Amino acid sequence: MKQRSVSSDRPSLRNYCLAIDGANVEKIVDAEAVTVEVFAQWLHARLPAAVGGLRSAALAVRGMGVPGRFRRRQVVPVSPLGRRFARAVVGPLPIPLADGLRRALAPGAGTSPLTRLRRAAVRGLYQGGIPRAVSSFRLIDNPDLQFVAIDSQVLEQLYWCGERGWEPELLPWWRAFCRSSQSVLELGTNIGYFAVQGGRAAPGVRYVAVEPHPVSAQICRTHLTLNQVASVELIEAAAVADPAVSTVSLLVPDHQAATPTIAFLPVDTELPPEMARNVTTAHEVPAIDVRRLLDGVDLIKMDVEGQEHVLLAAMRTHLRERRPTLFVEVLPGTVKLRALLAELCTAEGYRCYAATPRQLVELLPEQLPNVQLKDEFGGQDVILCAADLPLP
Repeated sequence: MKQRSVSSDRPSLRNYCLAIDGANVEKIVDAEAVTVEVFAQWLHARLPAAVGGLRSAALAVRGMGVPGRFRRRQVVPVSPLGRRFARAVVGPLPIPLADGLRRALAPGAGTSPLTRLRRAAVRGLYQGGIPRAVSSFRLIDNPDLQFVAIDSQVLEQLYWCGERGWEPELLPWWRAFCRSSQSVLELGTNIGYFAVQGGRAAPGVRYVAVEPHPVSAQICRTHLTLNQVASVELIEAAAVADPAVSTVSLLVPDHQAATPTIAFLPVDTELPPEMARNVTTAHEVPAIDVRRLLDGVDLIKMDVEGQEHVLLAAMRTHLRERRPTLFVEVLPGTVKLRALLAELCTAEGYRCYAATPRQLVELLPEQLPNVQLKDEFGGQDVILCAADLPLP
């Protein structure tokens, strides 16, 4: 196999190696072209075992061209010391070197025993975040889309993995349903990744995105502007079921990034306890009655960290009358939500599907209470649809 050149910027690479190691640099920078394999071997020899996944990640870079499936919350546990070391390794990476690693890890087709090593490589890299020299980046597998580099689990995975970095099993179906819809409502848009994808896929469709976290909402606006998406209206608020509530407390655990993927309302939440512990930050944010957002909506995406059952119950009249398609995150232990989804299938004419990148797998109502979505299908969302399915 022909080895891929990581960087011809040898002074930058030398400075990087010196910053990490301070010795034994000559053998990596004396080559005419620095390859991913050579760099991986050098880095592997210098990462302490405490980093865990990152050490195997360095050697696993050699598995380039091997497909992988990377999804959120499947992050190898790393100690605080390991994470600091990972950031010390990734932070000073020169951009040409980082881009070479991103290209080498770009997903391909097929399967291989090296897939596990490939996953370890990417997990190790995004434990270290995004190199400090990067201010914005384009997806390695869809360079038409551009995002800013900030402290974000979503953005770190998008930086290293491209479109396969964040809910890849859901993405083609979201774009397809957006194209076939008249009015879209996204509850919990975070940094706006799916809003950008949906807005680009269906620029003529009305699209309202709702995000309560102030930093995430700000970054979402930036991403909509960067990607020239003018059809998406962003509402900075938390969707609630009580029309009398004007503000709510949004709780954020201590392990979350500046744009948290876990930020939740404490009342009647079904968020698993292990995801809700160690809350260190509370934001008082505006609230909006979810029923005010439903006029004409025929496609709804919900990722609201344990509030899905509350909001769906408040929407029940709209669901019965309009039967909008629903994309719903279903976490483990969400007893009320799973019962409500099964009831929508038996009483309101919906059919429920688990998503994979190539097909939708129908789930019967009796399967919903116990199905392990992540284990069986790789993601944690279901699609409820009462109409014909569009092609991705």
